[in-house]
Amino acid sequence: MENLSKLKGSAEFKNRILSKDEIKQITQSKGLLGISFINCPVQDDDILEISKLSKLVNVTLENTRITDRSLEYLAELPNLNYLFITQANVSGQGFEYFIGHKKLNCVWACHTQLNDETLKIVAQLPKLSILRIDATAVTFEGLMSIAGNPKIEIVANDLFSKEQLEQFEQEQRTLAKKKKSVNSQDITDASQKLLLFFNAMTEWEKYAAVHGFTNEISLRCKLLFQEHCTYKTRKGYRPDGLYYSNGPNHTYSTHKIVDSEQSTKNKIYLFTKDHIDFQYRFILVRNDDAWMVDDAERLDGGWKKVGL
Repeated sequence: MENLSKLKGSAEFKNRILSKDEIKQITQSKGLLGISFINCPVQDDDILEISKLSKLVNVTLENTRITDRSLEYLAELPNLNYLFITQANVSGQGFEYFIGHKKLNCVWACHTQLNDETLKIVAQLPKLSILRIDATAVTFEGLMSIAGNPKIEIVANDLFSKEQLEQFEQEQRTLAKKKKSVNSQDITDASQKLLLFFNAMTEWEKYAAVHGFTNEISLRCKLLFQEHCTYKTRKGYRPDGLYYSNGPNHTYSTHKIVDSEQSTKNKIYLFTKDHIDFQYRFILVRNDDAWMVDDAERLDGGWKKVGL
């Protein structure tokens, strides 16, 4: 007979009806970090028991019988980072219990009753960075109403067009800008410098892919940075920490500049997106009347340094 009281790591239950006794056995597996119920008719009272597993980081509930009451119980899990809910009678109102949660980072609420009003509740989660909402009642107007939160990345499949999602992302950036006015010539000059850096890095990576790591490759990279970037120690990043992308998509070959922000007279942010729609922000600073690339960040629950 299966022992459900000594599960470790992650546990998945699929196409299965679990008795109340089995649910209680599962709650004895105190070391569980992840648990999935897929096509299992678990209900709110079952989730109340499961929420006793205080170390859970990852919870998946797909095609279950839960309601918003389960969200109240799940909000008691202090380490919960990822919550995937699909095909459930959940409106999203229960996310109000997560508003003070310190770790929930990624939420799926697909094929649920999530709507424009409850979306506003989800948008208040302090650590939320990725929200998937396809097959919900959320409208484009509802989506735009949460653009004031610059940290959220929306995944919605066919719920919105690519153009609508781009409009939402643009509104996020616009609302987040501290300074609205710009010097158009400065933006043009900084953009040209960033594109020159992208092209130079792509050519260097192509060359490195053929010749491998040599002293010449290292020297070429350092000279490239001297020409296009500010001078500073870049521990763990190029050119100090040498690495290259082997293609076909090199590090910057698919980046497109989508927006800009002039933070100060001598500092500009240039926003880009790559071929898989990751969002980046490049920092350029004016140095002796020339714009130089200083650093790079990626949107991941806020702008986080990724280096050059």
